[in-house]
Amino acid sequence: MSSNSGNNPEMPPMAIAALERFGDRLDDQQREMLIKTAVQFEEAAEDLRKWELTNGDEPDTSFKVIEGQDS
Repeated sequence: MSSNSGNNPEMPPMAIAALERFGDRLDDQQREMLIKTAVQFEEAAEDLRKWELTNGDEPDTSFKVIEGQDS
């Protein structure tokens, strides 16, 4: 592990891999944003994993834009 990724066992593997690969190109603010975003992705993935589906559940095929909101 490079010095850019630190030794934080709570850091998502996605952040560790990105920091090891690209950390030397990022400033402190960009590293912080990368870690924050990776944590948010990890939390969202955990929420999705908790959602129980049955074999008959079909994918949601509709998409509706919510106007006036930034992501």
